[in-house]
Amino acid sequence: MDIVDTSPEFDAFARAAFLESPAVREQLWVDRYEGAHPEVFAAYYDGHGTTEGRASVVRDLSTVRTRVREAVPVERRLIEEVEPKVREALGLPGEPAPRHVLLVGSFSTDADVGRLDGKVTLFHCLEWFHTEEGMRLLITHEDTHAWHEIALGAVPPEDDPAWLAFYEGTAIRASRAVVPGRPEDEYFWYGHGGFADWLPWCREHRDELLARFAADLDDPSATDTWFGAGLVEGRWRVGYYVADELVTRLDRPLPELVAMTVDEAKASIRALL
Repeated sequence: MDIVDTSPEFDAFARAAFLESPAVREQLWVDRYEGAHPEVFAAYYDGHGTTEGRASVVRDLSTVRTRVREAVPVERRLIEEVEPKVREALGLPGEPAPRHVLLVGSFSTDADVGRLDGKVTLFHCLEWFHTEEGMRLLITHEDTHAWHEIALGAVPPEDDPAWLAFYEGTAIRASRAVVPGRPEDEYFWYGHGGFADWLPWCREHRDELLARFAADLDDPSATDTWFGAGLVEGRWRVGYYVADELVTRLDRPLPELVAMTVDEAKASIRALL
């Protein structure tokens, strides 16, 4: 299994930066941590990673360093445990397989699928580690995306609401298949607290949400509203609930879902709405 672990360089940076001011810490981050893996961070920032949270990381360096040390062996073990199960659930051959990168990503995203040296790569952001069960679900969800993109043979669109509903709904369905029996809200929030009323609210407003999503299908900016940092009636990530509802209604086996082209997938979601 192809796993690139940048945590030793992060720990070396943290040791060097521990007694320095925040400003010096940020420069050392660039020089000693990102500088040790320039190709990794170039690929990461080319996706959804940003430098906006770097100040938070260097300010709370001791806490983040402890969390990263705890995360590395657990996340490596979970990747090795989960990936064969994801591949089997999706009905895909063993090769080509995704590359995995363990890094500290400044709290900009918990995980992201991108390309490193032309290979589908899943970037795991260690600073988000919280519980083993939560991380198992997150890794399963994101690993499904990685294998799905390998099956597609291309980078899928990021600005089409119908496609993202299909893409995210497929990953949620795969998570249930690979990690069954978890509380329902964990398939959307991966064990993070503070969202106990999110799923009941979505269920209560189901018909309204589906109608509103249907009205946004031709608006590329709606992808952020439903799946990104935007809000629907004051709620984050409501598109994931909609995605789960729609892909469940498709009622197709996972191998059939990942075998569909982008256009077929988009058409199948539109037909439901």
